[in-house]
Amino acid sequence: MNQTEDRRPRHPRRHRTSVLSATLALGLTAAAQAAAAGTELAALEQAAVSQDLTLLSLEDLMRIEVTSVSKRSEPLMDAAAAISVLTGEEIRRAGARNLAEALRLIPGVNVAASSAQSYAIGIRGFNSTSSDKLEVLVDGRSVYTPLFSGVFWDALDTYLPDIDRIEVIRGPGAALWGANAVNGVINIVTKPADETLGTRLDAAAGTQELGYIGGRSGSRVGERGALRLYGQAREIDRSERADGSDAQDGMRFRQFGFRGDYKGERDGLTLSGDFHDGSIRSVTIQQQPATSDLLGAHLLANWTRNDIAGGRLSTQMSYAHSDRRQPTVFAEVRDTLDIDVQHDRVWGERHHLTYGLSYRDSQDRTGAFPDYVIFFAPAERRLQTYGVFAQDQIALAEALTLTLGSKFEYNDFTGFEFQPNVRAGWRLSPRLFTWAAISRAVRTPNRLDSDIAIYCPPPDGFPPVCGPGAFRIGNPDLESEKVHSLDWGLRAGLSEHMTVDLALFYNRYTELRSTETDRPFGRFANELDGHGYGSELIFNWQLLDTLRLQASYAFLELDIDASGRSTDTTTPATWEGSDPHHRARLRATWQPLPAWSLDGFLRYVGRLDAYDVPAYTELNLRAAWRPRPELEFALAGSDLLDDRHPEFGRNTATSFRSEVERAVRLTVGWEWR
Repeated sequence: MNQTEDRRPRHPRRHRTSVLSATLALGLTAAAQAAAAGTELAALEQAAVSQDLTLLSLEDLMRIEVTSVSKRSEPLMDAAAAISVLTGEEIRRAGARNLAEALRLIPGVNVAASSAQSYAIGIRGFNSTSSDKLEVLVDGRSVYTPLFSGVFWDALDTYLPDIDRIEVIRGPGAALWGANAVNGVINIVTKPADETLGTRLDAAAGTQELGYIGGRSGSRVGERGALRLYGQAREIDRSERADGSDAQDGMRFRQFGFRGDYKGERDGLTLSGDFHDGSIRSVTIQQQPATSDLLGAHLLANWTRNDIAGGRLSTQMSYAHSDRRQPTVFAEVRDTLDIDVQHDRVWGERHHLTYGLSYRDSQDRTGAFPDYVIFFAPAERRLQTYGVFAQDQIALAEALTLTLGSKFEYNDFTGFEFQPNVRAGWRLSPRLFTWAAISRAVRTPNRLDSDIAIYCPPPDGFPPVCGPGAFRIGNPDLESEKVHSLDWGLRAGLSEHMTVDLALFYNRYTELRSTETDRPFGRFANELDGHGYGSELIFNWQLLDTLRLQASYAFLELDIDASGRSTDTTTPATWEGSDPHHRARLRATWQPLPAWSLDGFLRYVGRLDAYDVPAYTELNLRAAWRPRPELEFALAGSDLLDDRHPEFGRNTATSFRSEVERAVRLTVGWEWR
């Protein structure tokens, strides 16, 4: 969406002062009440220690159970994939404001802010605000929209203290998770309700996040059940453009949700859901101020039973509703039903089988012209996807495993697709593990690929963008984009105090989407091919009992070419220049005194040639004081090395990109049982 310069003077931000004052007053009042609540100090100290994963040794951290690689629990050390885990405690100590900022902490994930509330998030290339080669899940529920096979990150959030961990697979995961898991899988896992008993409240205020308040309350339900309720609300200030003017991109957002868990001797049941609504400052296609509205809700039920046919049966069903409208630009109302059934069992002495079925039914209603410039033909459409997967992990020897698997899917765009995967893992010694993988994955077409069109109203259209008329860009005959991937990795404990994780990869892409220029506004086709290769290196170092460092480096090279019959001369350069060649990060966690903690995050991001975004280095710092085990005050600063800098988007005579400003945030959090 192009934005023109807002030449109105910047008003004194009296509303910012009022929000800051009100939020801080609320936080300090509630903190005082919490401190006087008379909770037993010993119990609170034990609870704090049990949840602080920074107190674990590096070897203990390598034994954290992950589920994203094999769709079942296995130690991180033995996972035959390039996988990283970010714990909930690390998210808290970094001072992340939302899920996108939390993902910025994970090596190999490229997160670039394009506005005050919008992000481009990608793994191993093809980054954009509509990235379409990632599978993103929350508690196993896929959250990408079939509108463009990506995620609206401004609407995806949860109460961050409820997150147990975020698992990220760098590389294809389609053999288990299906289409869209081309370059990676992001799995956000929340805590069971029985791990969030008691009450917690958080309040924050700052220069960019003007005000935030959130909280949860959890309690036992009978002997085997637990329930928690949570809610949060925030206001985000608008950012500045490259020319110093205000961008129309501020946001207000609120969210409410619940999770209930029952754990029986054989059965387990989880019920969860949430509701959110928000408003975003925006502009119409005529460059007039407007407000974009977003609304959504979901319900999820997961039932598991052990000892069925010699294994574990899991059935999950979810329903999601979303309603997003940007005046004069586009609209999407969507209802999605997902059903997944999985059985996991050991067969004989050498085989561990995992297999299952999946079904997705997604129906949308989109805006039509002349009300919206971007429309879809047909305006309403129902899409169904059927899938079956099977995986066998074979113990070839005590320390050597071979995993064979594939997912088979049928979709309404391209019909039948198969996505096989072969992985091998070899434990060379108790502290040394190597793995390799060969994968095939596809990104199936979506509504944007197939049905998108542009409407420019008479008599003049939108000079100089377009003349009057409706122009179809989508191609109903588009094929799936495909990748064949080779991965190799090494995970080692160099000592009790240092670990290293290395991954090398080569991806061959075929039938990528191109934009042919033989029509006004172009048309989509499958005329691009290319390859990408790179490396990712992660060091963890326990320098002292109270000081831990993590250093990482990622290198990426993409080479995309158009076929000889293609007229697309811009997309290859855009994809090649949308990700930096080099990224480096350093995270430090220090506990100088029992009541004090200091955390730092330094990152270097290379140049984006496609958008003329210069390379930059930025620093985040957070200092926290815990006068009592149940009460914490923290001061966090982000992007401290520059007044502001660009991270993504074009800056032309007709489009002024937003820039990320230096920000400071004060938070207070307290909890009691």
